[in-house]
Amino acid sequence: MPVAEKKRHIKSQRKLISVSAKEASTILAYAKKKDPQAHIVVSERNATDAVLPADSKWYQEVKASWHPGVTLRIRRENAGLTQAQLADMTGIAIANISAYENGRRTMGLSVAKRLAEALKRPVSEFVEPESTKA
Repeated sequence: MPVAEKKRHIKSQRKLISVSAKEASTILAYAKKKDPQAHIVVSERNATDAVLPADSKWYQEVKASWHPGVTLRIRRENAGLTQAQLADMTGIAIANISAYENGRRTMGLSVAKRLAEALKRPVSEFVEPESTKA
């Protein structure tokens, strides 16, 4: 699965390399030799110095800071829309869209449905699962 990061959303520069080949261990060993600080993430636990993606520090940091507003901002930007354009499409105030995106306001189901419809995405992308709520 391709991964993209916007530089303005990360605090330190990260290089992501995807390797899928029988020579993967050789390639990863070379990468680790060139950058001893490299954090190797694998899809299966078969190497002693590698971790599963969900166990990585990076994943845990992202997961801890994630909320439906982050998804909203990404989906809105990917659709090429400004907050004002999305506000016009949904009837939701620009200030509220900004508050959702920045985690200052929680999104109800009716708002999530309006945003999902406007962005042509499933409503589940904008609603936190019950299991993650405290």
